[in-house]
Amino acid sequence: MRFDESLAAFVAALLPILNKETLETGWIIRDASGRLAFIADKALSADERSQAAIAVKTSLGEYCRESGCVFDNEQPGIQSVIESARVFTETINNVAVRLIDRRIVGQDWLIEPAPGWQPPAPARWVFASLKGGVGRSTALAVAATELARQGRKVLAVDLDLEAPGLGTLLIEESDKPKYGVLDWYVEQGIGSIPEEENNEFLGDMVAPSPFGRGKGLIDVVPAIGRISDDYPGNVLAKLARAYLDLPQEVGQSLGFLDRTQKLIDELASRRQYDAVLVDARAGLNESTAAAILGLGADVLLFGVDTPQTFAGYRYLLAHLKKFIKPDDDDWWLRLRMVHAKASPDERRKQGFRDKAYRIFSESLYQDRPILDNDDNPLLSGISEPIYTQMFDVDSREAPHYAWPILDDSNYAEFDPLAERVQMDEGFYGRTFAGLVEGIGELIEFRENTSE
Repeated sequence: MRFDESLAAFVAALLPILNKETLETGWIIRDASGRLAFIADKALSADERSQAAIAVKTSLGEYCRESGCVFDNEQPGIQSVIESARVFTETINNVAVRLIDRRIVGQDWLIEPAPGWQPPAPARWVFASLKGGVGRSTALAVAATELARQGRKVLAVDLDLEAPGLGTLLIEESDKPKYGVLDWYVEQGIGSIPEEENNEFLGDMVAPSPFGRGKGLIDVVPAIGRISDDYPGNVLAKLARAYLDLPQEVGQSLGFLDRTQKLIDELASRRQYDAVLVDARAGLNESTAAAILGLGADVLLFGVDTPQTFAGYRYLLAHLKKFIKPDDDDWWLRLRMVHAKASPDERRKQGFRDKAYRIFSESLYQDRPILDNDDNPLLSGISEPIYTQMFDVDSREAPHYAWPILDDSNYAEFDPLAERVQMDEGFYGRTFAGLVEGIGELIEFRENTSE
């Protein structure tokens, strides 16, 4: 028995003894090590519990909890476990089970996506990728510069704590703020920032970028502040403490996602910004969950045209599928693929879109019914609904339809503070046109539809 097989085997072992209704109205708990237990939402007879426990132990071996794997609602302490848990519904062998997935790390990936931003709140954009080196931070810097050129006020925040770079791209060394995002997580975690000093501390995290001068502005919050340059030996020690959950009430904690929501909300409220751009850490770690799920942002998923890109995003989208509900706000429509280092060849761009379409179709794109319509002779008199895919491969509004950023040797070594021409509109216009036009059009669309 292996992890990937255990849940289906668990359901199959219980189904003949407890029946489908009992399984669908109860809960399956998977503990931090991966072992499984079932809680029925009714009293079970001693015979039912005994038979079920034997069946599960025989089938699952080590994946059955040693302290017991079948309980009912009369077990002491069960209600408190259920009430404090995040529950997902998964269909296994045609049984819709309710799963409580308990984790020591990765808890933030279990939190449902936050409601999306809407005007008059500032636009929020997360720049995310599975791997570094795809030009994600470069693209954010260019997008911030273009929005400022259009007269918008932009806040750029570096959440890539372990590979910081946004500050060095957008802030003069002489303007670097005293603190960075890393300092806020550490000091906020230990409780050393009194409420009355919070705004001052936030102010000491923000610096202006020279690329915002003119019509608009760019404020930058780097991951690493000046104090870390003075004490470089403490950076790794601070990283070890930045991701810790903070104890709250009994049995509760404040996770990294909750803390990140608080940070971005407080930074964004200090000024009347038009857009907040967030550089997320590469990969599928805890801090990435905070940016993708917690900020209510449009999420740009950067990738180059390699098998690793689509394999990794397939894992991410398969997880995000757990959050889709019939009555949700279609949060997944806020995702958008970005084809980094793209060839100008249209066939290569189409190939990227084809691959992206396949992984979105198997996870997030839902079939929608075509309703019976007497005016349509093809549908008239048909009693069963006909379903069609929500998007096709060439639907430009769909998340898989990637915005291209062309491969350009002029941006292979990106150092705009030394090479100011890299931030000139005439220089970056062709390379980043797909990105900056896409962002601008979506912001304008949201603003117009909210009036």
